[in-house]
Amino acid sequence: MGITKREVADQLGVAKQTVVNYIDKLGLAPEHVTRIGKTDILDNFAVSALADALGKNIPPRPAQEEEDTPEPQESVIAALNGRIADLKEQNARLVAEIADMRSARDRELADLRAQLAEANDRAARLADRVAGIAERQQAIAALPWWRRGVFATKLLGSGQD
Repeated sequence: MGITKREVADQLGVAKQTVVNYIDKLGLAPEHVTRIGKTDILDNFAVSALADALGKNIPPRPAQEEEDTPEPQESVIAALNGRIADLKEQNARLVAEIADMRSARDRELADLRAQLAEANDRAARLADRVAGIAERQQAIAALPWWRRGVFATKLLGSGQD
């Protein structure tokens, strides 16, 4: 497996552009540089040539052993378990808050429905009164003018309520 231009630059302590320039100067691009996606991978020969050209040593890379995976330490597990417990507690608190908000919303909704029913009842009573007054006005309008005053007082009332 190869190494990227950025990794070579980091190991040699130079800029990535310096590595790119030396690849061009040494003519390593076609044979020793492979493009995978948007990343250029250098083989071991190219890495050695760049190190020699720049006059620097590349520190050895530690060998990766697939069989030797370190086991998680107890402190990490304890910290994660503590975080899980905190998240469960926070979740329970949020569920309780949501339940409280829902009950408050339900109470407010019930109050608003009661107010609406009361307003509809008042509107119906007012509509009945307006209809009665309209009928009385039509009855007054049907009378001759000389009888309207007395009749209006009888139908509509004296106006001193």
